[in-house]
Amino acid sequence: MSWKKYVAKSTIRVAATALLLGQLFGAVGVSAADADVEVHLIGINDFHGQLDTTSIVSDKKAGSAPILATYLKEAQAKYEHSLLFHNGDSVGASAPVSSLDRDEPTMEWMNMMGFDVGSLGNHEFDHGIAALKAQIFGGLDPKEGKVTHAGAKFDYVNANVIETATGKPLIKPYVIKEVGGVKIGFIGLVTKSTPAKVSPSGTAGVTFLSTEEEVEAVNKYAKELQDQGVETIIVLAHDPATTKEGVTTGEAADLAKALPTDTPVDVIVAGDNHALANGEVNGILIVQAYSYGTAFEDIKLMIDPKTGDVTEKSATVTTTFQEGVKEDPETLAIIKKSLDKHPELTKPVGTTDGSVTRTDAYNNEAPLGNLIADAMRETDFGDDADAADFAFMNPGGIRADLPQGDVTFADLAKIQPFGNTLVKLELTGAQVKTLLEQQWGTNADGTPNTKTLQIAGLKYTADFNKPVAERVTGLSLEDGTPIDPAKTYTAVVNNFMAAGGDNYKVLLDAKSSLAGPIDLDVFYQYIVDTFKGDSIVAKNEGRITNLVAAEQPEAPVSNESITRAEFVTALVEMLKLNEATTAPTFKDVAANAVYADAIAEATHAGFIQGYGGNFNPDRDITREEAATILAKLLKDQATDTNAATIIAGFEDGSTVSKYAVDSMAKLIDKGIFGADSKQLQPKQGLTTNDAKALIEKAVAAKAS
Repeated sequence: MSWKKYVAKSTIRVAATALLLGQLFGAVGVSAADADVEVHLIGINDFHGQLDTTSIVSDKKAGSAPILATYLKEAQAKYEHSLLFHNGDSVGASAPVSSLDRDEPTMEWMNMMGFDVGSLGNHEFDHGIAALKAQIFGGLDPKEGKVTHAGAKFDYVNANVIETATGKPLIKPYVIKEVGGVKIGFIGLVTKSTPAKVSPSGTAGVTFLSTEEEVEAVNKYAKELQDQGVETIIVLAHDPATTKEGVTTGEAADLAKALPTDTPVDVIVAGDNHALANGEVNGILIVQAYSYGTAFEDIKLMIDPKTGDVTEKSATVTTTFQEGVKEDPETLAIIKKSLDKHPELTKPVGTTDGSVTRTDAYNNEAPLGNLIADAMRETDFGDDADAADFAFMNPGGIRADLPQGDVTFADLAKIQPFGNTLVKLELTGAQVKTLLEQQWGTNADGTPNTKTLQIAGLKYTADFNKPVAERVTGLSLEDGTPIDPAKTYTAVVNNFMAAGGDNYKVLLDAKSSLAGPIDLDVFYQYIVDTFKGDSIVAKNEGRITNLVAAEQPEAPVSNESITRAEFVTALVEMLKLNEATTAPTFKDVAANAVYADAIAEATHAGFIQGYGGNFNPDRDITREEAATILAKLLKDQATDTNAATIIAGFEDGSTVSKYAVDSMAKLIDKGIFGADSKQLQPKQGLTTNDAKALIEKAVAAKAS
């Protein structure tokens, strides 16, 4: 292929040339009007209404809104041009000083601080779309109908949540802010995992864009911003990201990789996983500043006033240590107003020695998990029945530890801040076993996603040397009586779990369901009645025994993820294609790239089309992307109806992107996908060995 010959082109270093000419001929000084404008974006993420919460960072006190406010005000005072933003989850899972009034105190605080723009996080959806809109736009909150919101005095943006009734974004997708004579565009996104993180009622009436649709939306709105003269573009993406040893990974990093190499997006602000991020991916700066107000980000942008382009960008993340910092009086006044309204928040209900914690509750039995589950099991549902047989508590709903020393209602509310309703279900012994099996899921990247339920009324052993379907052994009542698979038992869970949240989908098949009181009210009363103001105690009791999997000898296989370019190369080599006569036309595929031949061949054969002029060769390929390529090898195409039916037969069929439904159904029908699994995991990447096996199956099916 002679077209592959690559001719290097020299680059002109404009800045260096201009400097040399200036030195030779005496350049005129640059006027102030022509100088780059320095703008600082000051922001927080995942504040979670922690107005009066002090956290410990590096053995030092940090956070709380009065301290955070002082840091933010001082940061803004330093700069001539700045904007203040938040990146979602500012409310929800909040401290009681905020949550008891449906987070109106937090909204009041953000209005007082003068935030300029905010985005949606998954917790903004906790109580449904009507409640979300009331908080943002003002009006009576539908939950209990007791709080009237004033509404945000700043803009909220989101581009990937679509209102079903209108087919349009739930709120405006972007906003333009002007500061220092330059325009900055903010596009909002929220993690696509939101439907799995909140109760189904929380996202009723909206849908979330797929990965591909989200990229398309960002490109679309970035173009609209450019058409309005905006070249500095920030994506407030409440998506996970982490920077370790100089490498930034996570959903926000994946978004950066998926955007075109010439994207006008300058910065992606991350969130959701409460981590530190500060690094570049695909030329885009990605930043996240922990959570709970323990840190804030200061993003410095140098912007050319003529072109509107960012010429320099960097960020610092500052921890909000309390020592030597004066609390902000305006914030203290907001907190005092709430505490005066709720005196119960400061009255002790007992004490602890600091050992009643949720430590490692996602993987093992925890003392605090046992205490909460015991309280749930004793719930009075007004049906004159005895205590339930069992109780199950999802670890993600346990948000804090019991503090050492005095314990107040406020401390209990920080542990269970969602205001969930408890529900009593009827489950067979077989369904209880299935529920325990559903603790062990898999992330999109193939890593384990374990959410160990905290339990009361039963005990079991989990043997991690066995597959999930055989992992639960020794399942019995507390006294050792085996649980009868055919017998019906009563079990208490919260309404989030009862609705299938956290993938506990077997609960949707419960024989009966009885709604009861609020979880926090039950927990509070249980503490008062059981410990009577004295020492609150709980410990691990052997309810859960985990047998760790034995280390397996290293097998001669590759578990490394395969990129889109590598997948196409493997396919082309297996098919021995050699017909292309022109170079690939994708903007992000260089003519001298090692995979250029293969991509050209795959394009010529009609296997790939790319997206928006790009192929994204270095991005890991997902299972559904691989399916759309391999399906083109096969002749028989399933009808839309048949395809939908086939996909619906899998537990996660609803997560398959629309563009991939027909292709995945076709491969399932041929036995290439999904033969030994109840899940398709369409967004999961492929290892080199998995990809090789799929290609071999598809090629074999093509030949048959």
